[in-house]
Order: sequence, then structure tokens, then C-alpha cells
Amino acid sequence: MDKDKIHYCLTLSEEQMSWLRSKRYKIDRMECFMSFITLAVHETKLIPISKTQQVEILPGQFMVDNTRLSRLWDKDRKTVPKLLEAMERLDISSSQKVGDNRIHTLHALSGWYVNGRFVKNLFSYKRIDDITAAFRINVPPAKVITIKDEENHDKNR
Repeated sequence: MDKDKIHYCLTLSEEQMSWLRSKRYKIDRMECFMSFITLAVHETKLIPISKTQQVEILPGQFMVDNTRLSRLWDKDRKTVPKLLEAMERLDISSSQKVGDNRIHTLHALSGWYVNGRFVKNLFSYKRIDDITAAFRINVPPAKVITIKDEENHDKNR
């Protein structure tokens, strides 16, 4: 299967862009944000979180723990939560805890062009008729699905 050709559509305020462009403390915030964009799925996926449970990840979301982000960003584990908190404070993203991981939802990612077809991020900023107002849809709680363990189910019969 050939790799999809993907283009990303972003909606960033001046304040968000300014924060992302800053390299204070030698942290490339834009690089961190770009890794979020590439981790986000553009179609719904089920991700296993245990032997008997999986979680539904919606377009515009991804699941990752801080240890993996620490390795990905080459930053210590104390720095990662600070960056995540700042992104949430600026409404670039939001997150919710699921087990040992967090599901992150991107609000500054409007959508993707995947092989020339636009896929909308339902959790991105929306514009009201007048250009000055913007809002975003609240993210529903993560949907955790319990899987039947057929092997154990058969043994208990």
C-alpha cells in the first residue's frame, strides 16, 4: 500500500503562534507541536489499553504517555508536563487521562487533506458569522470498550 499524501490545515491565533515560535530555554515548541500534529489520527481508531480494553481515538486525537513524549522531544520528564499545560492554557490542545496514558485532542488543527480529500477535525476552532468570534466543540469523555476474553469465557463454562 502506498503512503497517503497528507497536508495539514492549522488555525492559530497570534498569541498561540507567538508562543510556538518562541525558543525560550532552548525548547523548540513548534517542533513539539508538529509532533502532535503527526501523531493525531485522521480516522477513528481503536487502541488497546489492556488485554480486555481498548479506547476509541477520534480524528484530531492521539494517545501517548509523558515518558514517550520525553523521548520524542528529547526533554526531561519534568519539562513535558509544563509544555503540555502551556498548550492547554493557550487552547492549542486539551487532554484527558485514560489509564497510564493521556488522550490529547488538537484544537489548532483544522483538518487534513488526505490524497486530495479534506478530512475535518471536529474538535478544531469554529468560526461564528462574524470573524471576531471563535469557539471549539467540547471533547466528549473517551470511549473505553471492554473486549470479551473468549479464551477465559470458554474456560468458565
